[in-house]
Amino acid sequence: MRIARRIGAAAASAAVILGGAVLTAPTASAASLPKACNLIVTQTKEASAAVNLRSGPGTNYTSLGVLGKGAGFTEYCTKDYKWSYGKVTSGANKGKKGWVKYSLLNPVEK
Repeated sequence: MRIARRIGAAAASAAVILGGAVLTAPTASAASLPKACNLIVTQTKEASAAVNLRSGPGTNYTSLGVLGKGAGFTEYCTKDYKWSYGKVTSGANKGKKGWVKYSLLNPVEK
């Protein structure tokens, strides 16, 4: 019971620090995430502008499609807060998983 409380308190503190991000990935297990991930975070975001969904964390990776401004994206992890890996939740590429430039995603207020 004590451990559960400590974990819950730590997660709540981290959520405040990270602007509401939850430090677990209930919809994607750590084992199923790409090796490039170095912080597991599940957060609902949206594209702040048209942005490429890429096969890897960098502009040298293939584009899998474009997320239009306002397209929904569930972030599962980040690579150095420069790239986010996750799943598109709305728009033309709904259901696809890939990488998006971190700075072009905004957290969605609930």
